[in-house]
Amino acid sequence: MVSDKHFFKKSTTKGESQMKKLKSKMKLSTLFLPIFVIAMLFVSPVFGDEPMSVETEEEQSRVYMKIGTVTVSEKAGYLTTADSPGSVDVIGTEQLENENVDFSMQALKKLPGVYYQDWNQGVIHGSVAIRGFDPNKGDSVGLYVDGIPNNLSSGYMDLRPFFPFELERIELVKGTFDPRYGLNNIAGNVNVFTKQGGNYSKVKLLHGSFQTSEGDAIIAREKDGFSQTYFVGYRRTDGYRDHSDVKKGAVSGKWFYTTDDDRLSVGAIARFFDMDANSAGYLTKDQFNDNPEQMQEFSRTDGGVQENRQISLHADYDFTDRLHYSFKVYTQDLERSRWVQFKPTSDQQERFTDERQSGAISILTYETADWGVENLKLTWGVDYQYQDSIYQRWKTNDRVRRADGIFRDYDYQQWFLGTYIAADTKVNKWLRLTGALRVDRFDGDFEKNNTKSDMADYGNIWQPKVGMVVTPVQGYNFFANWGRSFQIGWTQRFNDDDLDYSKNDGWEAGIKLSPVNWLAVRLSYWEQNASDEVKTNAQGDPENIGETDRDGWDIGLSVRPHEWITLWGAYSKTNAVYTDPGYDKSGNIITYKGKDIQNIPEYTSKLGVDFDHSSGFSSSLWWESQGDYPIDKENELPRDGDYDVVNLDMAYKIKKTTFGFHVRNLFDEEYSGFVWDNGGYDYSPGDERSYYASVAFEF
Repeated sequence: MVSDKHFFKKSTTKGESQMKKLKSKMKLSTLFLPIFVIAMLFVSPVFGDEPMSVETEEEQSRVYMKIGTVTVSEKAGYLTTADSPGSVDVIGTEQLENENVDFSMQALKKLPGVYYQDWNQGVIHGSVAIRGFDPNKGDSVGLYVDGIPNNLSSGYMDLRPFFPFELERIELVKGTFDPRYGLNNIAGNVNVFTKQGGNYSKVKLLHGSFQTSEGDAIIAREKDGFSQTYFVGYRRTDGYRDHSDVKKGAVSGKWFYTTDDDRLSVGAIARFFDMDANSAGYLTKDQFNDNPEQMQEFSRTDGGVQENRQISLHADYDFTDRLHYSFKVYTQDLERSRWVQFKPTSDQQERFTDERQSGAISILTYETADWGVENLKLTWGVDYQYQDSIYQRWKTNDRVRRADGIFRDYDYQQWFLGTYIAADTKVNKWLRLTGALRVDRFDGDFEKNNTKSDMADYGNIWQPKVGMVVTPVQGYNFFANWGRSFQIGWTQRFNDDDLDYSKNDGWEAGIKLSPVNWLAVRLSYWEQNASDEVKTNAQGDPENIGETDRDGWDIGLSVRPHEWITLWGAYSKTNAVYTDPGYDKSGNIITYKGKDIQNIPEYTSKLGVDFDHSSGFSSSLWWESQGDYPIDKENELPRDGDYDVVNLDMAYKIKKTTFGFHVRNLFDEEYSGFVWDNGGYDYSPGDERSYYASVAFEF
């Protein structure tokens, strides 16, 4: 029986039977996407009476897939979305403004090849990953917001302070070819751009299931070269499960001044964020099947609080039409307490984090067509970051620290310095070449339970990268890249283990087809091989797992058969294997050699239909699906974690007012957003069907 906090009751037994049949049919639809893509290459679209928009030759040659309208700045740096010789995906403004998610990380689920683990553990809500990495065991993706890094010292992305309504676009770069970033850029990076400048005011109000309410407001003013942009957002929800309520709020301000000749731009961004969230705990399989809404009884006081404070200064200067310089400095603080108990036989812990990160980023770009090629862009980048962090674990009783409480006390300071040189050359109309060399250095000191040590001496960490795009015929692009990235465990940097940093070598090759303006298809195959890979173990410390191999293929498409209709979809197949984990302390080969890496879905698939009519009515129906995965290293436990979920958004715009209606989990799929090997307490239930109404005003 569902509690009265929901708008609608669960389906009847008959409805559940129908849902099982539907799920079975949707499993078969895994084969639909590749067949659909091939078919669309040979089928002409049906056009309306009005002409379709036509892409320029430059736009048709771009090797990226997009969801929604995208505007790319000409001063975005060396690697813009349009320049990438690899897999890049973009979510645009109107998609983000229409999002209804508890955390912005969930908005990335629409992107090809992305899978999301819904931990639903209060302030530790979940994370995304790509290319066969397990986000629960250490992040493999660098996160940058307005050019500022937003990964914690442990590597995990922190997108919590950012509401979707404030975001202009999100770019996902997959692979190892991007030289802009070093630390945390193992399998790719996410670049988030917030709204800045203009003259408008927007307000959005939302209410729906689980007593969810959200209010967002953004005000932008621009005059005589000076722009001001202010944002405030607040969201609260009781959550689908008992004791899973979330309250969070964010405030930001952006002030920029541009000279009359547009050569100099200077500005500042400030942001404040607070969150208070409770945690329902992980369920056993029987508990999950019996009542997924319930909280775990021993988790009745689990949850956490988090505060973020961020300030950054930005400057851009054009020395000439060809020579451009960009400089940023920043400081940001995070303080978080998380109370968690995983089993009835264990103690509740308070996991306390206090981090300060400060840094600077410098980029000098020179672009010319005078050196015997059609276009050449040279870039020199330098980035520096200093981290001062405390990480503690205390034994607690109902959030009260015990007298014998502290059992982990880490205090560490570390700095990172990286630099790269890059060349992006459009040799002629059909060939584009890129090449780069990056090097990073690390140093610091660490105090672990009153024992001090220095950071391991990794020396210079060299990362060469190359790429190319071949366009034999306009609208047909072949691309390939190879690059090296690296990884070092966040506390392993200070341990006595004689381990080198993990070298992660990856390559990708593919084709992007856009022979006509109504169709774009991208197909690629990729591989990544790592030595001395590091994963976070159950105790929260790095663990060396030796050599690993990952490979897979991705297909993405966007089809516009009519001016009102856009079809989009993606299918990604991934293999991830422990190739050579080495030997245990007794000299025996570790048992999981040759096994699949846990928590990596066999496939991910997304398929959507967007409708946008000139009368003001629009809708988006999209299906997300992922395959099952092993939940333990030895692959002895049953595979789990597969699901199919359909979501629906509808909107009607009258002048400058937009009314919205949103349905999540349209067919009321009962599924687990995350399953792991937690000694029997393994399941984090996903939300049941839920309904939301919204209204947005523009002034």
